[in-house]
Amino acid sequence: MIVLGIHAGHNASAALMINGEIVGMIQEERFTKRKNQSGFPRRAIETLVSEHLGGDFHRIDRLGYGSLFDSIMWTALDHYAEYSPLDFVQEMHDYWYPFFYGDKKKTEEENWADDYWINRYRSGENLNKDHNFDLSFMDTMSGQEAFDHFNYVERKEVLNRLFGWTGPVEFVEHHSCHAAWAFWGSDLTDAQRNEALVLTADSRGDNSNWSVSVLDEAGDLDRIAGGLDNHVARIYKYTTLILGMKPNEHEYKVMGLAPYSQSRRHVEAVERVFFEALDFRDGGFVRDKPLVDSYFDLKRRLEGHRFDNIAAGLQNWCTGVTRSWAQHWLRETGKKGLCFSGGLSMNIRTNGHLLESDGVDWISVPASGGDESLSAGACYRLSETKQFKPLRHVYLGEEPSGDRDGWFSALDNPDEEREQFGVLDDVDTAAAAKMLAGDLILARCVGRAEFGSRALGNRSIIANPSNMQNLQTINSAIKHRDFWMPFSPSVLSEHASTVFRNEKGVTSPYMTIGYDTYEEWHAKAAAAVHPSDRSGRPQFVSEDTNPEYWALIDAFRELTGIPVLLNTSLNLHGDPMNYSVADAVRTLAHSELDYLLIPGNRLIYKKTAYDRLASVLEKVSA
Repeated sequence: MIVLGIHAGHNASAALMINGEIVGMIQEERFTKRKNQSGFPRRAIETLVSEHLGGDFHRIDRLGYGSLFDSIMWTALDHYAEYSPLDFVQEMHDYWYPFFYGDKKKTEEENWADDYWINRYRSGENLNKDHNFDLSFMDTMSGQEAFDHFNYVERKEVLNRLFGWTGPVEFVEHHSCHAAWAFWGSDLTDAQRNEALVLTADSRGDNSNWSVSVLDEAGDLDRIAGGLDNHVARIYKYTTLILGMKPNEHEYKVMGLAPYSQSRRHVEAVERVFFEALDFRDGGFVRDKPLVDSYFDLKRRLEGHRFDNIAAGLQNWCTGVTRSWAQHWLRETGKKGLCFSGGLSMNIRTNGHLLESDGVDWISVPASGGDESLSAGACYRLSETKQFKPLRHVYLGEEPSGDRDGWFSALDNPDEEREQFGVLDDVDTAAAAKMLAGDLILARCVGRAEFGSRALGNRSIIANPSNMQNLQTINSAIKHRDFWMPFSPSVLSEHASTVFRNEKGVTSPYMTIGYDTYEEWHAKAAAAVHPSDRSGRPQFVSEDTNPEYWALIDAFRELTGIPVLLNTSLNLHGDPMNYSVADAVRTLAHSELDYLLIPGNRLIYKKTAYDRLASVLEKVSA
């Protein structure tokens, strides 16, 4: 049986399942080159069908969307790829302030289809360039009419128009998809599945923002609780905007900022603000001082508190409420393990504290639990069998092309700029490890592309983790990131518990759980862990799931004694993770990155950096 799962909202994606196995999964942003691309994932679907079904779309047996409905404003307007924090703030004042405080106040249901968004679309500003839908109906319809037509007509018709599909189009409830990804998108034993409590939490999807499920006797997930009163993710989102950063994208920056505050007194004052707004006690979410709205009222309450204390207080509150919520349902169900997905599951610090909690034997957080994984969740829900092949990894994109002529195609002036680069053959694992040990920073674009928001070695920038200068160079000269942000460690699975405190022996292959680093490794892994508290979000690299990357780290270990590499995504700041060699060469050209590993043991390098390369390798064949 062949199932296609589609997510057409924020960070659109497609997933393909064949006989109970996810064989491909790609985000649309990888092709449009616009981060968090929303809309119908046409190119992702075309790629999956071409590679796995010989281009025959009609081999698909069932297909559907991973939400009952999608927001038309997030499709018609470029709410994510191009919106800046200032655009979001302007939207708060133009729409949400009148909604909550002015004479335009309406019910929550009416808000979703308001004519305000139609007028914004008709103005021609901030339009989504790659949504792939036919939105011509928005020129004549009212807000409610457009909302209904988009969700119940156009989302079906686009499949006929682009792929000739005339069969049924199904719609799967949002948190059901998150739960399916949390449970079946993890490599668990049968015993773990029986003892698993499945939690989902996010800002909102299909009029819900949390769910609790367990495995039933028929081998399916049974939702035992859920609702729209867990506003942890929503409050985190708008606090991100209050701090001047982009909501639905820069929450990780707030999380990275949190450990820097050293004033417990000031942090506790911020925590009180958040706990008064939302807490979990006596089996339910409570509001001692309910927020009127999640931006203006919250901003007023936080006025006078310093930015770092806000970040720390927010993060501590997020962990406190989420832990109380999880522990309550563990007690109610008698379960011992947690499966967790949804946008809130991207908070690796909270996940780490959940693992440390009493009553939790283990936690499993699959790769990229945001809405980009709804497509895979839809596959699991639409499949007629629940005998799924365990998902061992998420290297589910394409192999990069080995076409020499195509490597430089993304440059602004390919014919001229390609002369700035040279290519070396026979740069094997031993040579690459020697380059890393010699403090050369390498980009790596080899093997199947990883799915999700976190680079897992195949589309990565990697470096020696013991040299803090590498962190500074990547931050300032290559990635142009905020100075306080940490990178991530890729660690050999066999050595992970030597470097990171992991008493419960839980593996984290997708950088989804935060761990403390043992003191003796603080200096050896300094550039790959958080500069303030020395915690890390490691990728446990196993030989059976990525043998080439494992071998590179192991070769580096043999040279240095360190089984860890600094790892960050291969892209320029604000761009999606690179997908093709051409994408990676463009990153090389527009940054101070000098070296790129590509398929076939080849190295693309800047000719201006050749002398340093030669000095490290000692003997290089030109």
